[in-house]
Amino acid sequence: MVEGDAENLLLPVLADILGYPLEKYGISIVNVGSTAFLRYSRIFTRKDGSTIGIPVSVITDCDVKPCYEESAETGVEEFNSKELESLDVVKEKEKKYSVGTVKGFIAPRWTLEYCLAMSCLSERFHRAIYYGKKIKNTDTYSLTIKKIEKADKEAEKEYKQWSLMSREERAYKMYQVMLDNNDKSGLKAIVAQSLASLLKWDISSIPDGISKEQMFDLDLYQCLVDEKKREALKEEIMNDKYIEYLVKPIQYAVGETV
Repeated sequence: MVEGDAENLLLPVLADILGYPLEKYGISIVNVGSTAFLRYSRIFTRKDGSTIGIPVSVITDCDVKPCYEESAETGVEEFNSKELESLDVVKEKEKKYSVGTVKGFIAPRWTLEYCLAMSCLSERFHRAIYYGKKIKNTDTYSLTIKKIEKADKEAEKEYKQWSLMSREERAYKMYQVMLDNNDKSGLKAIVAQSLASLLKWDISSIPDGISKEQMFDLDLYQCLVDEKKREALKEEIMNDKYIEYLVKPIQYAVGETV
């Protein structure tokens, strides 16, 4: 169970990379479209405390927003990652959503996007943001080679500008790129789909004659997986603490002990 379209789009690709294709294991993703998980997850419990024995993973955000605030000592505006506050909320939400075979998996920081921005997928996610921004201004879900190259250069230049920042502050800046003038983002689903396309491209053995501009509308599942590339990316993802909360629910749903 997930709270939005971004998780719904990204999780199947992550599962493939990890070697747990969801369709093979009979796993369904239920997009609740909100954080009202309990009305759905409680279906898998009984009044007497027993369960029907189906492992159910609930994936949701921490929702503790980091911010810039004035230091009481120096009077200078500093970045507050809200790490300790996040840890407390994670514990509370895990307890709230975990009962019987239903288990809560909470983003260790703020949101899915913020965690991706801090993770081993950070640079890919940053590029996906720029792809998403350009795709939103097109009539079709695709980009030309020129637009892809321009997006890559823009993302690379900006990423270098953030090189002296902490991981948390850089992630915050990255998140801001997704927002409009009203601090709203209509890009989350597009960015998630772009990242999913990037990840599939990176683990696929691309046939001759297929260019990167076809990455967004080509069914890459028809391409062979490059096992060496998949295993390398799998190892990165498996060892990343910021997206561990996306890995473990997949493992739990397939019946592994986490």
